Amino acid sequence: MKTVKTHITQLLHAMNMGIFEKEHPIALSLLSAISGESIFFLGPPGVAKSLIARRLKLAFDQSTAFEYLMSRFSTPDEIFGPVSISKLKDEDKYERIIEGYLPSATIVFLDEIWKAGPSIQNSLLTVINEKVYRNGQYTIQLPLKGLIAASNELPAQGEGLEALWDRFLIRYFIGNIEQEFAFDQMIASVNDMEAEIPTGLSITEEQYTDWRTQISQIKIHYTVFELIHSIKRQIEKYNIQKEEVPHSTLYISDRRWKKIVSLLRTSAFLNETDTIRFSDCTLLLHCLWNEIEQIPIIEQMVSSALDECISHYLCGERTLEQKLSSIREDMKSEHSLRETKDPALQIVDTFYHQIERYPVAGNLLIFASDYQSLQKDTQKLFYIQRDKYRPVNWILKVYDHVRNRNISQSAIVSLKKGTRSVFINNQEYPLACNTGYDIAYPQEASLPFEFRFQEVIDLYHNRENELKRMTDIELTYCKEHLFMDDKQRNMVKQILNRQKEMLEIYQNEIREIAYTHGLENKEY
Repeated sequence: MKTVKTHITQLLHAMNMGIFEKEHPIALSLLSAISGESIFFLGPPGVAKSLIARRLKLAFDQSTAFEYLMSRFSTPDEIFGPVSISKLKDEDKYERIIEGYLPSATIVFLDEIWKAGPSIQNSLLTVINEKVYRNGQYTIQLPLKGLIAASNELPAQGEGLEALWDRFLIRYFIGNIEQEFAFDQMIASVNDMEAEIPTGLSITEEQYTDWRTQISQIKIHYTVFELIHSIKRQIEKYNIQKEEVPHSTLYISDRRWKKIVSLLRTSAFLNETDTIRFSDCTLLLHCLWNEIEQIPIIEQMVSSALDECISHYLCGERTLEQKLSSIREDMKSEHSLRETKDPALQIVDTFYHQIERYPVAGNLLIFASDYQSLQKDTQKLFYIQRDKYRPVNWILKVYDHVRNRNISQSAIVSLKKGTRSVFINNQEYPLACNTGYDIAYPQEASLPFEFRFQEVIDLYHNRENELKRMTDIELTYCKEHLFMDDKQRNMVKQILNRQKEMLEIYQNEIREIAYTHGLENKEY
């Protein structure tokens, strides 16, 4: 028996036969239908919007479809069915003949949706949101699973279309075919072949009902709530900045947030995981924008929120950062001042003295501990290396002919100590000094330095291991995700890479602390 994901994978493959570069909108339309939501396609004429709707009909067993091109003159009779003359005449009842019209359809496609008149719009609000239609004195539960609307324009401002626009949970721009190979295949094809769904792939009513029950049981990790709160804060900030610009603010209703979470649950279920994952949350890119110009803004908001939540999830970036900050402060006072012996010497970036007037493009630094180890009458070999994380800085490091045998000879220099200065290749250069310094030594830290430093190392290793585990799982998940495109996959990769880069910065800082404190043999 095939799994749910295998079923959906095979179904999507069949639905995409003969269509070019429309895999993602077809996948999103199927996701929205299984989730019980509606989708809006924005795009110029002739980009297969109606064809996608016809393919979606094939996804459901024994389904019916209703397709209509709206105009300013469209009437409710054309959408919901004509009034039954016989019932009106014989029974004095105002009822419509709905068979063959929207109320009887499983899949509905409404083109040029914004041209619908107010009476049609009002009925659509209830149809989309509650899946019911009031026909005369009866309220009918509709078989509707998916409604696709399309237009080559967004709803006009000030025409009362906001409520209807809010009903479309997924919003997606469909353009022309971009890849030349796919374009050539499309224009060379003889006809628009109708897809054939193999027996057993169309979703039955029983499967649909069972899946909806299982979808409601998908767990929501606390980071999903944090992510939503982060996006809401960003939207509030954005709206404050745009409050003077008409129709440029973002409004996301509570109902919409609830439906978004349901959509994420559906995505997780169809991808065979029991909890909403970070990759599922990239679907928010298609749910929050109101104007085309807002799409990159939403992308930045979602990316930033994911970045923040992943950092928080990885065993507490703040804890690691706080402990490192505490050690840095202690190093400035307890360690750095004591180690310099001369409080007039300026401490730069916690660990260094700065060497003035040396001909280098940037700042030349030396570890305070290395400076103190220099002798006035004996030269010691060092090499100059650019700081990986602060390229404006160059650092003098002790040369070891075994460990540093690959260092260029031109980078190796000899040093000896001067009076608040250092001799480099027998040329004296002053060290940067403080003005108005106060010789005062703070109290010792409440815990031994080595104990607190080991805590930092342990936190670092925990985060490193958790990031590796998460990266392996999340990249595999998003690579095989049914409803993500390349943009969403790249977003996840970039976020995980940023986490890795942050860890490298922490690792470099830990090494600097260890080097300054003479703990070079620590493993980190």
